[in-house]
This record gives sequence, structure tokens and C-alpha cells, in this order.
Amino acid sequence: MANEIVKHHNDLNTVIMRKWTAEEMNFFFAIIAKARNQGTKELVFDKYQLADLANYSLEHNQRFYETMDNLANNISKLRYIERTSHSVDYMALFTRFKVEWTEDLSDMKATVSISDKFEYIVNKLEANFTQYELEEFTSIRSTYAKTAYRLLKQWRTIGKKEFSKEEFKMLMDTPTYYQVSDIDRLVIKPILKELSQYFMGLKVKKIKSNKRGNPVLGYEFTWKPEKTGEWEDDKYKKNDFYKSKNSASNVPDWVEKEYKHSATAEEQAKLEELRRSMSED
Repeated sequence: MANEIVKHHNDLNTVIMRKWTAEEMNFFFAIIAKARNQGTKELVFDKYQLADLANYSLEHNQRFYETMDNLANNISKLRYIERTSHSVDYMALFTRFKVEWTEDLSDMKATVSISDKFEYIVNKLEANFTQYELEEFTSIRSTYAKTAYRLLKQWRTIGKKEFSKEEFKMLMDTPTYYQVSDIDRLVIKPILKELSQYFMGLKVKKIKSNKRGNPVLGYEFTWKPEKTGEWEDDKYKKNDFYKSKNSASNVPDWVEKEYKHSATAEEQAKLEELRRSMSED
């Protein structure tokens, strides 16, 4: 497949997509990659273009049709909500997402146009953008890991991102009944397994309260920051560190057993400030 670069406004990272399948996400961000700098004009993709972009095998026409049908249905529900103290504005991402096919499903095409209200997501980025390689994104299988990949790429040159527990559960769109142990096993573990090859030294720490029982307040992701500068295609493939490793070595102790957080005095002060702000809420 062509090594396309996906580049979109950070606001798109807050759109909840976890209930989409991995294949639907692949097709969606393949379209976003091609829509960049195209304004609001209609874009037409044949099935071979889409399959190549999304790293998709065209072995079964019926399955491809079902994937595209589900994608169109999900996109029809995709919207951005802007709230102020005196208004709420619901904006659709696409003005058109049409899928056409022949009777025997041997050929299909998609016609897409982005709403002028939402054009800034792919065309007016300035400094507030997330950038990554489409080939990397499509190779990730877990939908939790795909979502985390996009979120962490927003902070790729910083090397650190904290989420409150509520924010993390909302962005991951986890079931309401998930306990901390479920998040450890079903969310964090696949994230570390799949993303450690793309984020050097990726680690996750739980941020805990000093209250009785030490309830989890949030999660801190850290990794070696990427260097700023001109984008280099296939940079991960050129770095031996990012070649696949034994996944067990990438999973922290606290995924399998209780982890005791150790931090410097400065880190403890920052955590205490975060805990106080959360308790006030």
C-alpha cells in the first residue's frame, strides 16, 4: 500500500469511535488522509483505491460491501458538538457519503464530500494537528490501541500524557461496568502490546488517591519524545528499536499484579495538585 500520511486537527481525536470495527476505522482515516487540502469538493474512490489505502484484502466482495455499508451508517451518525453557556451546535462531518455497487458486488465506489463547517478538521490545521503514518494505523488490530495511538500521537514530541480515569474511559468508550482490573486487562494490556513498537519506552502508571483504598484517579502514559523537524517516512522501520519485540517485556507489572507508584518530590506535588482538583469536582 502507498505510505500515506494522516494529518488532521486535534479535535478529531475527541470523537468517540471505539464501537467501530478496526476495518471501518482504517477506511475512515484513509479517506481523511486523501481529503486533506481538497477543500469541500467531492472525492470519488473505487474499491481498489480504498482497499490499497486501508490495507484491506479484497477476497470477499460480500464482506467488503458489509464493511462499507456499516462505515456509511457510522459516518451518518458522526458529528461534532460545540457547547457554550447559551448554545449547542451539532455539526455533521460529511455532507455526503455515498456508496454504490454493481448487482454482483464485483465493483463499488464511494463518493465523499466534507462539510464546510467541519473543513478545518482536515484543511485548516495551523499548529493544532495530529500526524501519523496510515500504514502504521492500519496495522494495529485492537480498536482500543487504535484510539490510544491517535491520542498519544497528538503528544508525540512531548513524551507524556495524563488522563483522568473518567476521561480515559470516555475516550476509550469502555462499557460502564468495567472495573479497574477490566481496564488493566482489556484496554491497557493490548495498548501496550501493540503500541510499544511505535512509542519508544512506552509505559503506563496509575495515578492513585491517598484516600482509603487508594482508588485510581487516572493514567499517565510516558515514552521517549519524538524529535521535531521534517517528517521522515518509514522512520520506525529504519529504527531497530521499533522492530517487534516479545510482547511480555512491554507489559508493566501492574497489569498482572498491584503496582506501587514511586515518584520524585516534584512529581508527587503535581499529582497532589491533580488529586485536589479532581476531588473538588
